[in-house]
Amino acid sequence: MKYAIVTDHTVAKLYGSAALRYFGAHAQLFSFPPGESSKTRATKEWLEDALLECGFHKDTTIVGIGGGVVTDIAGFLASTFYRGVPLILIPTTLMAMVDTAIGGKNGVNTERGKNQIGTIYQPSQVIFDPRFLATLPASEWMNGFSEIVKHGLIAEPSLLKTFDICEAIEVKRRIIASDIYDKGKRRLLNFGHKVAHALETASGYQMTHGIAVAKGMVIESRIALELGFLNPSAFDTIERFLPPASFELDPEAVFQAMAKPIKLSMLKDIGEPYSFDGEYCTPVDPELVRRILYDYALHTASIR
Repeated sequence: MKYAIVTDHTVAKLYGSAALRYFGAHAQLFSFPPGESSKTRATKEWLEDALLECGFHKDTTIVGIGGGVVTDIAGFLASTFYRGVPLILIPTTLMAMVDTAIGGKNGVNTERGKNQIGTIYQPSQVIFDPRFLATLPASEWMNGFSEIVKHGLIAEPSLLKTFDICEAIEVKRRIIASDIYDKGKRRLLNFGHKVAHALETASGYQMTHGIAVAKGMVIESRIALELGFLNPSAFDTIERFLPPASFELDPEAVFQAMAKPIKLSMLKDIGEPYSFDGEYCTPVDPELVRRILYDYALHTASIR
């Protein structure tokens, strides 16, 4: 068995040598620049060509070591290389540990939006090591914090007090086990993400995923409140708990970046989502979404 270790330049500098020693003489490391700008079809194509040029075949195991960008790229690569080869993920960020390394979703971004091209492909193994968290910058902690809060809001309110990483992982594992292919309950994990992905896209990925998700959860909760789904006291709790949802972006650009039709998961209360007859999401009037985006955009008078 040959091991192709896929990571970014930052993680390669920190852990590349140790990874090569661990996976042995038949391992080779491939790295790319860090950040969302590398989460593209071009990066995947470069990796595919590099693996083929280095003699990797169907006896390859892809090892993704890094944060969400790396786990997405590595998963997508493993799902199509020789029509699918084994995948091992070693998440090094809090967000990757509680979210992106679990469940098999992977993909790349395009100019039209985030994560619109990809596959669902389960890793054969996920290795969690909390020692990786010691090197994280504050922005990466915020990324993971937002996903833990999301798991608390949609399923396990106790997480809003404990922020227990293992429990957050278990919440996502349970949801995915009930709906691997995203046809029902797994859609709850998209809570806040429809708006968040649009914010990221409109900002040119200058807004971090964690900040975007935090804002997205508040904005989507406001939509649910106005539609009469969400308990007003629950909305107050969400607004107090998360950072301000306001943003300094053109709200029309954010709206245009949202995939259509717009379907959102809705909460009734903290930890109590609506099932919508097993769909776990519902269509929303685009004009309502547009109006609320304008409400949260700063300096909207000059933008309009």
